[in-house]
Amino acid sequence: MFKRKANVFIIFIAILLVIAGCAGKEKQDAKTKENRLVYGSEAEFEGLNPILEETNLDALLFRGLMRFDKNNNPVNDIADSVVMSDDQLTYIFTLKEDVKFHDGEPLTADDVVFTIDSILDDANASFLKSDFTEVDSVTKTGNYELEVKLKQPFTPLLDKLTAPILPKHVFEGVDMRTAEFNSYPIGAGPYMFDKWDRGTSLTLKAYTDFHGTKPSIEKVIFKFIPDSNVRALQLKSGEVDIALLDPVQAVSLKEQENIDIHAIDTADYRGILYNMDKVLWQDVNVRRAFSYATDRSQIVKGILKGYGTEAYSPLQKHAFNNEAVEKYAYDVEQAKELLEEAGWIEGQAGIRVKDGESLTFTITVPATDTVRVNIANYVAEGFKAIGADVKVAALDWSAISIDETDAFIIAWGSPYDADHHTYILFHTDESSKTSAGYNYGSYSNAAVDELLEKGRLSTDDNERKAAYMAFQAELAEDPPYDFIAYVDAIYGINKNLDGVKERTLGHHGSGFLWNVEEWKWNDR
Repeated sequence: MFKRKANVFIIFIAILLVIAGCAGKEKQDAKTKENRLVYGSEAEFEGLNPILEETNLDALLFRGLMRFDKNNNPVNDIADSVVMSDDQLTYIFTLKEDVKFHDGEPLTADDVVFTIDSILDDANASFLKSDFTEVDSVTKTGNYELEVKLKQPFTPLLDKLTAPILPKHVFEGVDMRTAEFNSYPIGAGPYMFDKWDRGTSLTLKAYTDFHGTKPSIEKVIFKFIPDSNVRALQLKSGEVDIALLDPVQAVSLKEQENIDIHAIDTADYRGILYNMDKVLWQDVNVRRAFSYATDRSQIVKGILKGYGTEAYSPLQKHAFNNEAVEKYAYDVEQAKELLEEAGWIEGQAGIRVKDGESLTFTITVPATDTVRVNIANYVAEGFKAIGADVKVAALDWSAISIDETDAFIIAWGSPYDADHHTYILFHTDESSKTSAGYNYGSYSNAAVDELLEKGRLSTDDNERKAAYMAFQAELAEDPPYDFIAYVDAIYGINKNLDGVKERTLGHHGSGFLWNVEEWKWNDR
Protein backbone atom coordinates (compact mmCIF):
# COMPACT_ATOMS: atom_id res chain seq x y z
CA MET A 1 0.00 0.00 0.00
CA PHE A 2 2.82 2.33 0.98
CA LYS A 3 4.57 1.46 -2.27
CA ARG A 4 1.39 2.30 -4.27
CA LYS A 5 1.03 5.67 -2.53
CA ALA A 6 4.66 6.39 -3.22
CA ASN A 7 4.17 5.65 -6.93
CA VAL A 8 1.15 7.96 -7.09
CA PHE A 9 3.18 10.69 -5.39
CA ILE A 10 6.06 10.26 -7.87
CA ILE A 11 3.67 10.45 -10.83
CA PHE A 12 2.09 13.59 -9.35
CA ILE A 13 5.49 15.26 -8.97
CA ALA A 14 6.43 14.28 -12.52
CA ILE A 15 3.25 15.84 -13.88
CA LEU A 16 3.99 19.05 -11.96
CA LEU A 17 7.49 19.15 -13.41
CA VAL A 18 6.15 18.65 -16.94
CA ILE A 19 3.62 21.43 -16.43
CA ALA A 20 6.29 23.69 -14.97
CA GLY A 21 8.57 22.87 -17.90
CA CYS A 22 5.88 23.66 -20.43
CA ALA A 23 5.09 26.92 -18.67
CA GLY A 24 8.77 27.84 -18.74
CA LYS A 25 9.03 27.01 -22.41
CA GLU A 26 5.93 29.06 -23.22
CA LYS A 27 7.40 31.95 -21.24
CA GLN A 28 10.69 31.59 -23.15
CA ASP A 29 8.88 31.38 -26.50
CA ALA A 30 6.88 34.47 -25.67
CA LYS A 31 10.09 36.27 -24.81
CA THR A 32 11.88 35.23 -28.01
CA LYS A 33 8.87 35.98 -30.15
CA GLU A 34 8.43 39.61 -29.29
CA ASN A 35 7.54 41.60 -32.37
CA ARG A 36 10.96 43.13 -32.66
CA LEU A 37 13.97 42.82 -34.93
CA VAL A 38 17.48 42.62 -33.47
CA TYR A 39 20.19 43.66 -35.92
CA GLY A 40 23.78 42.72 -35.12
CA SER A 41 25.55 45.94 -36.07
CA GLU A 42 29.25 45.98 -37.02
CA ALA A 43 29.83 49.36 -35.48
CA GLU A 44 28.35 52.06 -33.32
CA PHE A 45 27.85 55.59 -34.56
CA GLU A 46 29.24 58.87 -33.33
CA GLY A 47 25.93 60.58 -33.95
CA LEU A 48 22.69 60.19 -35.88
CA ASN A 49 22.51 63.44 -37.82
CA PRO A 50 22.39 62.15 -41.43
CA ILE A 51 24.05 65.19 -42.98
CA LEU A 52 27.00 64.88 -40.61
CA GLU A 53 27.43 61.11 -40.56
CA GLU A 54 26.39 58.25 -42.83
CA THR A 55 24.80 55.32 -40.95
CA ASN A 56 22.70 52.32 -41.89
CA LEU A 57 19.82 53.76 -39.85
CA ASP A 58 19.17 56.67 -42.20
CA ALA A 59 16.48 54.89 -44.22
CA LEU A 60 14.64 53.97 -41.02
CA LEU A 61 14.72 57.34 -39.27
CA PHE A 62 14.62 59.76 -42.18
CA ARG A 63 13.25 60.32 -45.64
CA GLY A 64 14.22 62.63 -48.49
CA LEU A 65 12.40 64.28 -51.37
CA MET A 66 13.43 61.20 -53.34
CA ARG A 67 14.38 57.65 -52.40
CA PHE A 68 16.04 54.79 -54.24
CA ASP A 69 13.79 52.00 -55.47
CA LYS A 70 14.62 48.30 -55.82
CA ASN A 71 16.64 49.10 -58.96
CA ASN A 72 18.54 51.90 -57.18
CA ASN A 73 16.79 54.56 -59.26
CA PRO A 74 15.55 57.74 -57.51
CA VAL A 75 11.75 57.95 -57.23
CA ASN A 76 9.44 60.39 -55.44
CA ASP A 77 9.17 60.03 -51.68
CA ILE A 78 8.32 63.22 -49.80
CA ALA A 79 8.12 64.90 -53.20
CA ASP A 80 4.69 64.43 -54.75
CA SER A 81 5.84 65.72 -58.13
CA VAL A 82 8.94 67.15 -59.81
CA VAL A 83 8.99 69.40 -62.87
CA MET A 84 12.28 70.23 -64.60
CA SER A 85 12.70 73.22 -66.93
CA ASP A 86 13.75 72.66 -70.54
CA ASP A 87 17.20 74.10 -69.86
CA GLN A 88 17.55 71.70 -66.89
CA LEU A 89 18.45 74.56 -64.57
CA THR A 90 15.25 74.76 -62.55
CA TYR A 91 13.43 72.03 -60.63
CA ILE A 92 10.01 72.67 -59.05
CA PHE A 93 9.04 70.29 -56.26
CA THR A 94 5.57 69.86 -54.83
CA LEU A 95 5.57 68.06 -51.49
CA LYS A 96 3.10 65.57 -50.06
CA GLU A 97 1.01 67.37 -47.46
CA ASP A 98 0.49 64.45 -45.09
CA VAL A 99 4.12 64.00 -44.02
CA LYS A 100 4.87 64.66 -40.35
CA PHE A 101 8.05 64.47 -38.32
CA HIS A 102 8.19 62.12 -35.37
CA ASP A 103 7.31 64.97 -32.98
CA GLY A 104 4.06 65.60 -34.88
CA GLU A 105 5.18 68.74 -36.72
CA PRO A 106 4.37 68.87 -40.45
CA LEU A 107 7.25 68.57 -42.92
CA THR A 108 7.08 71.60 -45.20
CA ALA A 109 9.12 73.44 -47.82
CA ASP A 110 10.84 75.35 -44.99
CA ASP A 111 12.43 72.11 -43.81
CA VAL A 112 13.73 71.22 -47.26
CA VAL A 113 15.23 74.68 -47.77
CA PHE A 114 16.78 74.50 -44.30
CA THR A 115 18.32 71.07 -44.99
CA ILE A 116 19.99 72.06 -48.24
CA ASP A 117 21.21 75.37 -46.77
CA SER A 118 22.63 73.44 -43.80
CA ILE A 119 24.49 71.03 -46.06
CA LEU A 120 26.04 73.96 -47.91
CA ASP A 121 26.93 75.84 -44.71
CA ASP A 122 30.67 75.44 -44.10
CA ALA A 123 30.10 75.78 -40.36
CA ASN A 124 28.42 72.36 -40.42
CA ALA A 125 31.20 70.63 -42.43
CA SER A 126 28.70 68.24 -44.01
CA PHE A 127 30.20 65.37 -45.97
CA LEU A 128 27.36 65.94 -48.47
CA LYS A 129 28.43 69.47 -49.43
CA SER A 130 30.07 68.53 -52.74
CA ASP A 131 26.76 66.93 -53.78
CA PHE A 132 25.04 70.33 -53.67
CA THR A 133 27.66 72.82 -54.82
CA GLU A 134 25.87 73.21 -58.16
CA VAL A 135 22.77 74.51 -56.36
CA ASP A 136 22.49 78.26 -56.95
CA SER A 137 19.40 78.84 -54.81
CA VAL A 138 16.61 77.01 -53.00
CA THR A 139 13.43 79.05 -52.62
CA LYS A 140 10.17 78.30 -50.88
CA THR A 141 7.29 79.19 -53.22
CA GLY A 142 4.53 77.84 -51.01
CA ASN A 143 4.15 75.83 -47.80
CA TYR A 144 4.50 72.66 -49.82
CA GLU A 145 6.28 73.90 -52.92
CA LEU A 146 9.85 74.97 -53.61
CA GLU A 147 12.17 75.79 -56.45
CA VAL A 148 15.75 74.62 -56.85
CA LYS A 149 17.87 76.62 -59.29
CA LEU A 150 21.22 75.29 -60.50
CA LYS A 151 24.34 77.14 -61.61
CA GLN A 152 24.60 74.70 -64.48
CA PRO A 153 22.79 71.47 -65.40
CA PHE A 154 23.59 68.72 -62.90
CA THR A 155 22.28 65.28 -63.85
CA PRO A 156 22.76 63.55 -60.46
CA LEU A 157 20.56 66.13 -58.66
CA LEU A 158 17.62 63.76 -58.04
CA ASP A 159 20.03 61.16 -56.67
CA LYS A 160 21.43 63.77 -54.29
CA LEU A 161 17.94 64.74 -53.17
CA THR A 162 17.56 61.37 -51.51
CA ALA A 163 19.37 63.21 -48.69
CA PRO A 164 17.31 63.05 -45.46
CA ILE A 165 15.22 66.10 -44.57
CA LEU A 166 15.87 67.68 -41.18
CA PRO A 167 13.25 69.47 -39.04
CA LYS A 168 14.10 73.18 -39.10
CA HIS A 169 12.21 73.92 -35.89
CA VAL A 170 14.55 71.90 -33.63
CA PHE A 171 17.69 73.73 -34.81
CA GLU A 172 16.60 77.33 -34.20
CA GLY A 173 19.38 79.00 -32.21
CA VAL A 174 21.32 75.73 -32.05
CA ASP A 175 24.82 74.86 -33.31
CA MET A 176 24.27 71.85 -35.54
CA ARG A 177 27.65 70.26 -34.78
CA THR A 178 26.83 70.03 -31.07
CA ALA A 179 23.03 69.83 -31.21
CA GLU A 180 21.15 67.48 -28.91
CA PHE A 181 19.42 66.27 -32.08
CA ASN A 182 22.58 64.39 -33.05
CA SER A 183 21.91 61.91 -30.23
CA TYR A 184 18.11 62.21 -30.14
CA PRO A 185 17.11 62.55 -33.79
CA ILE A 186 13.69 63.46 -35.14
CA GLY A 187 13.01 62.35 -38.69
CA ALA A 188 10.04 61.42 -40.86
CA GLY A 189 10.96 57.80 -41.55
CA PRO A 190 9.07 54.61 -40.68
CA TYR A 191 10.86 54.26 -37.33
CA MET A 192 11.49 56.81 -34.59
CA PHE A 193 14.17 57.10 -31.94
CA ASP A 194 13.41 55.31 -28.68
CA LYS A 195 16.62 54.96 -26.64
CA TRP A 196 20.37 54.65 -27.01
CA ASP A 197 22.49 52.72 -24.53
CA ARG A 198 25.93 53.87 -25.66
CA GLY A 199 28.26 50.95 -26.24
CA THR A 200 25.45 48.42 -26.18
CA SER A 201 22.42 49.05 -28.38
CA LEU A 202 20.14 51.57 -30.01
CA THR A 203 16.39 51.04 -30.14
CA LEU A 204 13.91 52.43 -32.66
CA LYS A 205 10.15 52.03 -32.49
CA ALA A 206 7.56 52.00 -35.26
CA TYR A 207 6.18 55.41 -36.25
CA THR A 208 2.45 54.93 -36.59
CA ASP A 209 1.92 58.19 -38.53
CA PHE A 210 4.46 57.31 -41.21
CA HIS A 211 3.25 58.54 -44.60
CA GLY A 212 4.20 55.34 -46.43
CA THR A 213 3.70 51.66 -45.65
CA LYS A 214 3.15 51.34 -41.89
CA PRO A 215 5.82 49.14 -40.26
CA SER A 216 4.68 45.71 -39.10
CA ILE A 217 7.61 45.12 -36.74
CA GLU A 218 7.19 47.19 -33.59
CA LYS A 219 10.84 47.70 -32.67
CA VAL A 220 14.21 47.53 -34.40
CA ILE A 221 17.20 47.15 -32.09
CA PHE A 222 20.73 47.78 -33.34
CA LYS A 223 22.95 45.70 -31.09
CA PHE A 224 26.57 46.78 -31.42
CA ILE A 225 28.74 43.70 -32.02
CA PRO A 226 32.01 44.65 -33.76
CA ASP A 227 33.43 41.10 -33.60
CA SER A 228 32.07 39.14 -36.55
CA ASN A 229 32.53 35.82 -34.72
CA VAL A 230 30.32 37.01 -31.89
CA ARG A 231 27.72 38.22 -34.41
CA ALA A 232 27.70 34.77 -36.00
CA LEU A 233 27.33 33.03 -32.64
CA GLN A 234 24.47 35.27 -31.57
CA LEU A 235 22.75 34.77 -34.91
CA LYS A 236 23.01 31.03 -34.44
CA SER A 237 21.65 31.20 -30.89
CA GLY A 238 18.79 33.49 -31.90
CA GLU A 239 20.01 36.45 -29.83
CA VAL A 240 20.10 38.52 -33.02
CA ASP A 241 17.84 38.09 -36.04
CA ILE A 242 20.05 39.50 -38.75
CA ALA A 243 23.79 40.06 -39.12
CA LEU A 244 26.43 40.76 -41.73
CA LEU A 245 28.72 37.71 -41.88
CA ASP A 246 32.24 36.97 -43.02
CA PRO A 247 32.57 34.39 -45.83
CA VAL A 248 33.95 31.71 -43.49
CA GLN A 249 30.98 32.12 -41.17
CA ALA A 250 28.55 31.96 -44.08
CA VAL A 251 30.00 28.59 -45.05
CA SER A 252 29.73 27.27 -41.48
CA LEU A 253 26.13 28.52 -40.99
CA LYS A 254 24.78 27.35 -44.34
CA GLU A 255 23.15 24.26 -42.89
CA GLN A 256 21.78 25.99 -39.79
CA GLU A 257 18.03 25.32 -39.62
CA ASN A 258 16.96 28.71 -38.26
CA ILE A 259 19.03 30.85 -40.66
CA ASP A 260 18.78 31.88 -44.29
CA ILE A 261 21.99 33.05 -45.95
CA HIS A 262 21.62 35.91 -48.45
CA ALA A 263 24.75 36.54 -50.54
CA ILE A 264 23.92 39.81 -52.26
CA ASP A 265 25.73 41.53 -55.09
CA THR A 266 27.35 44.84 -54.12
CA ALA A 267 29.27 47.75 -55.53
CA ASP A 268 31.51 47.37 -52.46
CA TYR A 269 35.18 46.91 -53.23
CA ARG A 270 38.34 46.44 -51.17
CA GLY A 271 41.73 47.79 -52.14
CA ILE A 272 44.97 49.23 -50.83
CA LEU A 273 44.87 53.01 -50.58
CA TYR A 274 48.23 54.59 -51.39
CA ASN A 275 48.87 57.68 -49.29
CA MET A 276 50.27 60.17 -51.79
CA ASP A 277 51.77 62.25 -49.00
CA LYS A 278 54.37 59.47 -48.70
CA VAL A 279 57.30 59.79 -51.11
CA LEU A 280 57.18 56.08 -51.92
CA TRP A 281 53.81 56.33 -53.67
CA GLN A 282 54.55 59.44 -55.67
CA ASP A 283 56.25 57.26 -58.29
CA VAL A 284 53.47 55.75 -60.39
CA ASN A 285 55.66 52.79 -61.35
CA VAL A 286 55.83 51.75 -57.71
CA ARG A 287 52.05 51.86 -57.38
CA ARG A 288 51.64 49.91 -60.59
CA ALA A 289 54.21 47.36 -59.44
CA PHE A 290 52.25 46.55 -56.29
CA SER A 291 49.06 46.28 -58.31
CA TYR A 292 50.74 43.65 -60.50
CA ALA A 293 52.05 41.84 -57.42
CA THR A 294 48.56 41.28 -55.97
CA ASP A 295 47.10 37.82 -56.52
CA ARG A 296 43.40 38.72 -56.63
CA SER A 297 42.12 35.34 -57.77
CA GLN A 298 43.55 33.64 -54.68
CA ILE A 299 42.02 36.31 -52.44
CA VAL A 300 38.58 35.75 -53.98
CA LYS A 301 38.96 32.00 -53.81
CA GLY A 302 40.65 31.66 -50.43
CA ILE A 303 39.67 34.61 -48.25
CA LEU A 304 36.28 35.40 -49.77
CA LYS A 305 35.40 31.72 -50.34
CA GLY A 306 34.05 32.70 -53.74
CA TYR A 307 31.75 35.40 -52.33
CA GLY A 308 33.13 38.14 -54.54
CA THR A 309 34.87 39.06 -57.79
CA GLU A 310 38.24 40.51 -58.74
CA ALA A 311 38.27 44.32 -58.89
CA TYR A 312 39.90 46.75 -61.30
CA SER A 313 37.70 49.87 -61.22
CA PRO A 314 35.45 51.87 -58.87
CA LEU A 315 32.66 51.72 -61.47
CA GLN A 316 32.90 48.04 -62.28
CA LYS A 317 29.29 47.38 -61.19
CA HIS A 318 27.94 50.42 -63.02
CA ALA A 319 26.47 50.70 -66.52
CA PHE A 320 29.42 52.96 -67.37
CA ASN A 321 31.98 50.26 -66.55
CA ASN A 322 35.07 50.32 -68.79
CA GLU A 323 36.17 46.71 -69.24
CA ALA A 324 39.06 47.71 -71.49
CA VAL A 325 41.22 49.29 -68.78
CA GLU A 326 44.43 47.75 -67.44
CA LYS A 327 43.32 45.11 -64.93
CA TYR A 328 46.73 44.33 -63.44
CA ALA A 329 46.63 40.57 -63.79
CA TYR A 330 48.98 38.87 -61.31
CA ASP A 331 52.48 39.21 -62.79
CA VAL A 332 55.44 39.20 -60.41
CA GLU A 333 58.02 39.64 -63.19
CA GLN A 334 56.23 42.73 -64.52
CA ALA A 335 56.15 44.12 -60.98
CA LYS A 336 59.89 43.55 -60.57
CA GLU A 337 60.63 45.32 -63.86
CA LEU A 338 58.62 48.37 -62.79
CA LEU A 339 60.45 48.55 -59.48
CA GLU A 340 63.79 48.32 -61.33
CA GLU A 341 62.66 51.22 -63.54
CA ALA A 342 61.77 53.17 -60.43
CA GLY A 343 65.30 52.66 -59.08
CA TRP A 344 64.51 50.07 -56.41
CA ILE A 345 67.38 47.57 -56.60
CA GLU A 346 67.42 44.21 -54.84
CA GLY A 347 69.58 44.36 -51.68
CA GLN A 348 71.54 41.75 -49.80
CA ALA A 349 68.65 40.50 -47.68
CA GLY A 350 66.35 40.27 -50.70
CA ILE A 351 64.72 43.59 -49.80
CA ARG A 352 65.02 46.30 -52.41
CA VAL A 353 66.75 49.57 -51.61
CA LYS A 354 66.93 53.03 -53.16
CA ASP A 355 69.08 55.94 -51.99
CA GLY A 356 69.88 54.01 -48.84
CA GLU A 357 66.20 53.42 -47.99
CA SER A 358 64.60 49.96 -47.86
CA LEU A 359 61.38 49.17 -49.69
CA THR A 360 59.23 48.87 -46.63
CA PHE A 361 55.89 50.22 -45.46
CA THR A 362 52.94 49.34 -43.25
CA ILE A 363 49.41 48.49 -44.27
CA THR A 364 46.93 49.61 -41.62
CA VAL A 365 43.63 47.83 -41.22
CA PRO A 366 40.76 47.83 -38.69
CA ALA A 367 41.32 44.87 -36.36
CA THR A 368 37.62 44.02 -36.10
CA ASP A 369 37.27 43.46 -39.85
CA THR A 370 38.53 39.91 -40.32
CA VAL A 371 38.33 40.00 -44.11
CA ARG A 372 40.41 43.15 -44.34
CA VAL A 373 42.95 41.79 -41.86
CA ASN A 374 43.26 38.56 -43.86
CA ILE A 375 43.66 40.47 -47.12
CA ALA A 376 46.38 42.68 -45.60
CA ASN A 377 48.32 39.71 -44.23
CA TYR A 378 48.02 37.80 -47.50
CA VAL A 379 49.24 40.62 -49.74
CA ALA A 380 52.02 41.57 -47.29
CA GLU A 381 53.34 38.01 -47.47
CA GLY A 382 53.03 38.00 -51.26
CA PHE A 383 54.89 41.28 -51.66
CA LYS A 384 58.06 39.55 -50.39
CA ALA A 385 58.29 38.03 -53.87
CA ILE A 386 59.07 41.44 -55.34
CA GLY A 387 61.53 42.43 -52.61
CA ALA A 388 59.23 44.46 -50.33
CA ASP A 389 59.16 44.24 -46.54
CA VAL A 390 55.54 45.01 -45.68
CA LYS A 391 54.11 45.03 -42.18
CA VAL A 392 50.48 44.94 -41.12
CA ALA A 393 49.05 47.09 -38.32
CA ALA A 394 45.65 45.80 -37.25
CA LEU A 395 44.31 48.52 -34.98
CA ASP A 396 41.15 49.61 -33.27
CA TRP A 397 39.24 52.18 -35.34
CA SER A 398 39.81 54.74 -32.61
CA ALA A 399 43.57 54.48 -33.23
CA ILE A 400 43.34 54.92 -37.02
CA SER A 401 43.70 58.15 -38.98
CA ILE A 402 43.54 56.94 -42.55
CA ASP A 403 45.21 60.00 -44.04
CA GLU A 404 48.24 59.47 -41.79
CA THR A 405 48.87 55.82 -42.69
CA ASP A 406 51.39 54.58 -45.28
CA ALA A 407 48.67 52.49 -46.88
CA PHE A 408 45.22 51.36 -45.79
CA ILE A 409 42.83 48.60 -46.81
CA ILE A 410 40.01 50.75 -48.06
CA ALA A 411 36.35 49.80 -48.47
CA TRP A 412 34.20 51.87 -50.79
CA GLY A 413 31.66 51.76 -53.56
CA SER A 414 28.21 52.93 -54.55
CA PRO A 415 25.44 51.34 -56.64
CA TYR A 416 23.91 54.73 -57.51
CA ASP A 417 24.84 57.45 -60.02
CA ALA A 418 28.43 57.27 -61.30
CA ASP A 419 29.17 60.51 -59.46
CA HIS A 420 28.60 58.80 -56.11
CA HIS A 421 31.83 57.70 -54.46
CA THR A 422 33.94 58.87 -57.37
CA TYR A 423 34.01 62.68 -57.18
CA ILE A 424 34.24 62.72 -53.39
CA LEU A 425 37.00 60.07 -53.37
CA PHE A 426 39.26 61.01 -56.26
CA HIS A 427 38.86 64.73 -56.97
CA THR A 428 41.75 66.90 -55.80
CA ASP A 429 39.42 69.28 -53.97
CA GLU A 430 38.06 66.41 -51.87
CA SER A 431 41.26 65.68 -49.92
CA SER A 432 40.37 64.80 -46.34
CA LYS A 433 43.14 67.10 -45.18
CA THR A 434 41.62 70.21 -46.74
CA SER A 435 37.90 69.45 -46.99
CA ALA A 436 35.10 67.24 -45.68
CA GLY A 437 35.75 64.89 -48.62
CA TYR A 438 36.84 61.26 -48.52
CA ASN A 439 40.03 61.55 -50.58
CA TYR A 440 42.12 60.16 -47.70
CA GLY A 441 45.19 59.53 -49.85
CA SER A 442 45.32 63.16 -51.14
CA TYR A 443 45.27 61.76 -54.68
CA SER A 444 45.55 64.48 -57.32
CA ASN A 445 45.34 64.08 -61.08
CA ALA A 446 44.25 67.01 -63.28
CA ALA A 447 42.86 64.75 -66.01
CA VAL A 448 40.82 62.80 -63.45
CA ASP A 449 39.49 66.06 -61.98
CA GLU A 450 38.40 67.29 -65.41
CA LEU A 451 36.68 64.01 -66.30
CA LEU A 452 34.86 63.83 -62.97
CA GLU A 453 33.60 67.39 -63.44
CA LYS A 454 32.50 66.62 -66.99
CA GLY A 455 30.75 63.46 -65.82
CA ARG A 456 28.69 65.21 -63.18
CA LEU A 457 27.83 68.29 -65.27
CA SER A 458 27.03 66.78 -68.64
CA THR A 459 23.33 66.21 -69.37
CA ASP A 460 23.88 63.87 -72.30
CA ASP A 461 24.04 60.25 -71.26
CA ASN A 462 26.51 59.31 -73.99
CA GLU A 463 28.80 62.19 -73.02
CA ARG A 464 28.61 61.17 -69.38
CA LYS A 465 29.43 57.59 -70.23
CA ALA A 466 32.42 58.67 -72.33
CA ALA A 467 33.69 60.84 -69.48
CA TYR A 468 33.45 58.07 -66.91
CA MET A 469 34.98 55.52 -69.29
CA ALA A 470 37.95 57.85 -69.80
CA PHE A 471 38.08 58.50 -66.04
CA GLN A 472 38.50 54.80 -65.39
CA ALA A 473 41.23 54.49 -68.02
CA GLU A 474 43.14 57.40 -66.47
CA LEU A 475 42.67 55.97 -62.99
CA ALA A 476 44.07 52.63 -64.12
CA GLU A 477 47.17 54.30 -65.56
CA ASP A 478 47.69 56.42 -62.45
CA PRO A 479 46.16 54.25 -59.71
CA PRO A 480 45.19 55.80 -56.36
CA TYR A 481 44.36 52.33 -55.02
CA ASP A 482 45.39 48.77 -55.67
CA PHE A 483 41.85 47.57 -56.46
CA ILE A 484 41.55 44.03 -55.13
CA ALA A 485 38.03 42.59 -54.94
CA TYR A 486 34.33 43.30 -54.81
CA VAL A 487 32.80 41.52 -51.86
CA ASP A 488 29.30 40.10 -51.67
CA ALA A 489 27.24 41.28 -48.70
CA ILE A 490 26.50 38.08 -46.82
CA TYR A 491 23.59 38.45 -44.45
CA GLY A 492 22.41 35.73 -42.12
CA ILE A 493 18.71 36.18 -41.43
CA ASN A 494 16.19 34.47 -39.17
CA LYS A 495 14.14 32.22 -41.46
CA ASN A 496 10.87 33.53 -40.06
CA LEU A 497 11.41 37.02 -41.48
CA ASP A 498 9.50 37.86 -44.64
CA GLY A 499 9.64 40.86 -46.96
CA VAL A 500 13.37 41.20 -47.63
CA LYS A 501 13.93 42.57 -51.16
CA GLU A 502 17.43 42.31 -52.54
CA ARG A 503 19.11 44.91 -54.70
CA THR A 504 22.73 45.78 -55.46
CA LEU A 505 24.09 47.16 -52.20
CA GLY A 506 26.67 49.75 -51.21
CA HIS A 507 29.77 49.40 -49.05
CA HIS A 508 29.42 47.19 -45.97
CA GLY A 509 26.09 46.03 -47.37
CA SER A 510 24.51 49.44 -46.84
CA GLY A 511 21.02 49.74 -48.27
CA PHE A 512 19.92 46.29 -47.13
CA LEU A 513 17.29 47.77 -44.78
CA TRP A 514 15.85 50.00 -47.50
CA ASN A 515 12.31 48.50 -47.28
CA VAL A 516 12.32 47.40 -43.64
CA GLU A 517 8.83 48.82 -43.10
CA GLU A 518 7.58 46.01 -45.39
CA TRP A 519 9.25 43.26 -43.35
CA LYS A 520 7.19 41.09 -41.05
CA TRP A 521 7.48 38.00 -38.90
CA ASN A 522 5.58 34.94 -40.03
CA ASP A 523 5.59 33.45 -36.52
CA ARG A 524 4.47 36.38 -34.39
